[in-house]
Amino acid sequence: MAYRVTVLPQRTVLTAEAGENLLALLRRHGLAPDAPCGGHGTCGKCRVTVNGESCLACGTEVRQDLEVHLNAAAEASVLRDGIAAKAVLQPVKEGDLLAFDIGTTTVVGYLLDGKTGQELGCAGCLNPQKDFGADVISRLRHAVNGGMEELTDRIRDAVQALAAKLCRAASVDPAQVGTVSIVGNPAMQQLYLGIEPSNLVEIPFAPVLTEPKAEAAAPYLPLCPDAVLLTVPDISGYVGADTVACVLATELDRRKDNVLLVDIGTNGELVMGSGGRMAACSTAAGPALEGAKIRFGMRGAKGAIDHVTVRDGKLCCSVIGGGKAVGICGSGLIDAAAAALELGLINCRGRIQCTDELDGERYIPLTDGVYLTQTDIRELQMAKGAIAAGIEMMAEKLGITPAELDRVWLAGAFGTFMDPASACKIGLLPDIREECIIAAGNAAGSGSKLLACSRAELERTKELVGKIEFLELAADPDFTMCFAENMGF
Repeated sequence: MAYRVTVLPQRTVLTAEAGENLLALLRRHGLAPDAPCGGHGTCGKCRVTVNGESCLACGTEVRQDLEVHLNAAAEASVLRDGIAAKAVLQPVKEGDLLAFDIGTTTVVGYLLDGKTGQELGCAGCLNPQKDFGADVISRLRHAVNGGMEELTDRIRDAVQALAAKLCRAASVDPAQVGTVSIVGNPAMQQLYLGIEPSNLVEIPFAPVLTEPKAEAAAPYLPLCPDAVLLTVPDISGYVGADTVACVLATELDRRKDNVLLVDIGTNGELVMGSGGRMAACSTAAGPALEGAKIRFGMRGAKGAIDHVTVRDGKLCCSVIGGGKAVGICGSGLIDAAAAALELGLINCRGRIQCTDELDGERYIPLTDGVYLTQTDIRELQMAKGAIAAGIEMMAEKLGITPAELDRVWLAGAFGTFMDPASACKIGLLPDIREECIIAAGNAAGSGSKLLACSRAELERTKELVGKIEFLELAADPDFTMCFAENMGF
């Protein structure tokens, strides 16, 4: 038996079979709300109003005609600019150039003039795979359980749409595009290329992209039928081409002093260099800092608390776009913890000192309707503990200490908007001098542009990946102790 599902405010009418999951129905038609947990009912963020009652879309079966009202989607800002080394224009194929950074949360594309290398346009969007989970693990599970084609189609459609938008805005014929570069973490790369990702969910999590490659772009990007598609190798199963692109953009591999690159998204990738040696690792830090496991967590969009300061002995919150706060993003979470620590609202073990409770749990009020719970603080401690442990263990591997770092680049949206003072205060960046910290912006996007511009940069990636020593933290017996020691504030 079929039922009628009317989706508001779009007034779109869908047809559902009896017992069909509402979230799955909305996904199929591109109308799904955010579901950071992948629809498993654990995050509580896919809330909709069904026939006048609030409920989770993932926990609702269609058993009658429904009127479903979607909450207004929070559109995250897309970070476009980033630090960039100077490119020598010598592309793999003549013509205009397209470069893409496929992130787990956002996708950014750039159009460059093939004769001058000048940027002609930039456009971005949220990654449409977000309906299947905020983190790569949720999406990988969906892929290996039969959803591979769906995820691949979504990301290819998004890249194609961005390419069309860029060419249209710059009056460029897509058929004249000669070179297209794509970077992303291993999961995003494999899903875009249509490579089944079981290697990323099974030990030893080995990468399948181990060589730089140039191939026809048409099967992946039909809009550019004569272009060449460039992809570069991954460092490991969880440190990918986007990190390689960041290294190219910062020229980290060519520096002889002590440097660190930190890219924190839904996963945390770290690369450290000292005296010509390089080490890299990956930490499972992102879900909390992207808001997926925080009661009022959200992306950095309108209505999000993005910064918290102490004023006259009280917490003072900045809200993106002004107006009433509806949630808190990662930079706000870091600030809030640092400010609460300063005011004695939490102790060095992360225990909230206020005795007021909601639903049996201690909390810290930030604004009317937005607060941090003890669980939120614990999630932050685990995220920051993993990042700090990764930094300390890489430093030990290279024979230095974090205090000896001469420069630290914070890449990505989170690193760009995070207050370094707050990160240092809570120990997310352990023993690192604040004056050494520099926001690198979308360094992965900048690296992708370098690849599109220069055949030499593409060829350099193989040597670069071969020189980086990868630390498998989960297999290191010292990691658990180091992680536990870094959970405190």
